[in-house]
Amino acid sequence: MSEYDYSVAILGSGIAGSTLANILARHGHSVVLIDSGTHPRFALGESTIGETTYLLKLLAQRFDVPELGHVSSFEGVRQHVSSACGVKRNFGFVYHREGEVQDPEEVTQCSVSEFPNGPEMHMHRQDIDSYLFYSAVRHGAHPRQRTFVDHVEIADDAATLTTRAGERIRVRYVVDASGRNSVLANQYGLREDPCRFKTHSRTLFTHMVGVTPFDEVTRPSGQPSPWHQGTLHHIFDGGWLWVIPFDNHQSATNPLCSVGLNLDTRRFPKQPGITAGEEWQTYLDRFPSVARQFAAARPTWDWVSTGRTQYSSTRTVGDRWTMMSHAAGAIDALFSRGMANTMQVIYAFAPMLMDALADGDLSAERFASIDQLNQTILDVNDRLVAGSYTSFRDFDLWRAWSKVWFMAWNLGISRIVGTYFGFLERGDPALFDRLFDAPFPGTFCPDLPEFQDLFRRLDGVMDEVDQGQATPTEAVGRLADLLGTAAFLPEPLRLGDVLRRWHDGSFDAQRQMYEWGRSASPRPLRRWYDYDLDVLLARSGGVPQPVTF
Repeated sequence: MSEYDYSVAILGSGIAGSTLANILARHGHSVVLIDSGTHPRFALGESTIGETTYLLKLLAQRFDVPELGHVSSFEGVRQHVSSACGVKRNFGFVYHREGEVQDPEEVTQCSVSEFPNGPEMHMHRQDIDSYLFYSAVRHGAHPRQRTFVDHVEIADDAATLTTRAGERIRVRYVVDASGRNSVLANQYGLREDPCRFKTHSRTLFTHMVGVTPFDEVTRPSGQPSPWHQGTLHHIFDGGWLWVIPFDNHQSATNPLCSVGLNLDTRRFPKQPGITAGEEWQTYLDRFPSVARQFAAARPTWDWVSTGRTQYSSTRTVGDRWTMMSHAAGAIDALFSRGMANTMQVIYAFAPMLMDALADGDLSAERFASIDQLNQTILDVNDRLVAGSYTSFRDFDLWRAWSKVWFMAWNLGISRIVGTYFGFLERGDPALFDRLFDAPFPGTFCPDLPEFQDLFRRLDGVMDEVDQGQATPTEAVGRLADLLGTAAFLPEPLRLGDVLRRWHDGSFDAQRQMYEWGRSASPRPLRRWYDYDLDVLLARSGGVPQPVTF
């Protein structure tokens, strides 16, 4: 009889646990994938961003798991997984004032390029997660659904899981991907109390049918693409609402729309005795243009109303165990960064775990960099989101702060895309490790110390607004000065023009960023632009044309 039942136990078979299980099982490791629930099931985290897309592509290439590539693109999902997902061609933000019809001039939008693998998407997560779960099983992972783990005992030579049924499972290593109700966080008392994060929000969410496209209930704003073909954020002083349709293209088969209302808990504390449905109606009564969009809508799931969304942990690794992103902590769904953060941690953790299984060093010290990565990702995302909630007090302030998000997004994705394109061009697997070679891992621009200082100063401006030490108008001017005078920032992004409404994510804009990166970017960034864009264009059939849906 073997000394261990399995090499690795993964707690939680959502997108994080199943992605890691695919990688480990594909490389011959014995994995037990344990979950208290079953698939298919409701899950949030539905809007992809470029980092999500290209990290999935990198994981597929690096570990030879084609299924991860299948879920990385809209066309890949339609061909291999499901017709139930929506298309995402923009990030849209529509500003509302209580009791007033929405002003079509008070909007911002960021377009999403279709090069080279089509637009982003709205994942119908029950289909995506089920696909990855059963893919992991096909690669050799052992599934244990409806299995509750009550306790994990860590010893020098093994970790032993005890289930509610009294079964004992002996493994070499435990990965906790079970989310907020993390088995290890609860067992070891790892949750920080109070949570350290600056963001204070709670959420009401469901899936609905009958949601009218916002384009049909408002006057035109002149935005680059229809609101309904992207992830729409209704923003207002004190919170925001996501609208993520799955029925927004001609071949759609899913009538659902994901809806989630996010409220600053300090402004809108949860009221005892008020149901989630009643609170939703109160929100619609305050904002007439949103009410028009939802006049014919009805929920298909019971509303879920959470307490504070944010939670944090004192540590996320230990001897023979690690907590994945959503077990480690959470911020807020604004900017759809959750899945990208998860894939970033898996990209760093998977090869480290396989090396550790090979040499037998499964100590906490071996995985200290994963704890640093988990904690830094959460901290920088918290600062970005907290600043956004502050900016919602004033439309001009939101426009200015949105340039900070646009900056972070462009600088963050460049290194991931550059690694992927460089590998496609040269086929050199040594390129995969370049993403770890940076002095500030987990930040939006890990290569540059000057970026870290700028981001702290930008964040400090929003702290002053939040504390009443600066007015929104004063803050807009200071943000414009900081962004406009930072010589290391990409000139094509025009970040100093903080009141610009449209953020250009088109192919032409990416071409300009590529040229800047090769010729004018700071030296540490140039390695991310060392691929030949024209060769990639030739391979993909030339300059991409917009896809009609």
